[in-house]
Amino acid sequence: MAHVREHGWHVVGVGGGEEVPDWAFTVGLWHSHRIPEVAMFGLDVRGLMHWVGAAAAHLRDGASTDPGTLLPDVIEGYQLQLQPVDAGWHRPLLGTAVGFYQRTPVPVVQLVWPDREHRWPSDEQASPGCRAQPSLWLPVDEHPKGVWTEEAA
Repeated sequence: MAHVREHGWHVVGVGGGEEVPDWAFTVGLWHSHRIPEVAMFGLDVRGLMHWVGAAAAHLRDGASTDPGTLLPDVIEGYQLQLQPVDAGWHRPLLGTAVGFYQRTPVPVVQLVWPDREHRWPSDEQASPGCRAQPSLWLPVDEHPKGVWTEEAA
């Protein structure tokens, strides 16, 4: 609470472990600025925490949160795409934020990142790591089965 009061949000990093990749998300953006919380998945937790915080600052400063919006200048040389997060993912993946708000759903956007060749996860030629990002705009029961749906079970 103190961190949210002082800075407007807090970034939570989750070390996924051997089977589940790392992820990070904000807590407090909706409370402080009435903009969606931000989440990002599948890279090293330290980088994720930095990039989520940088994206939160861009959104606070007026960047659009519309689905498909491209955010430049978060990861040098790359753009990130914003996608809405279906409420069914909130409790299993963003539990700290759910606990903070004592309710669900609070709006959340996912930062989707391209691979080194600037290919998006939907591109069959994208790297396996890039393609392993969850598609949280899909409801849990419509998402392809894998580590993310197991995490949500």
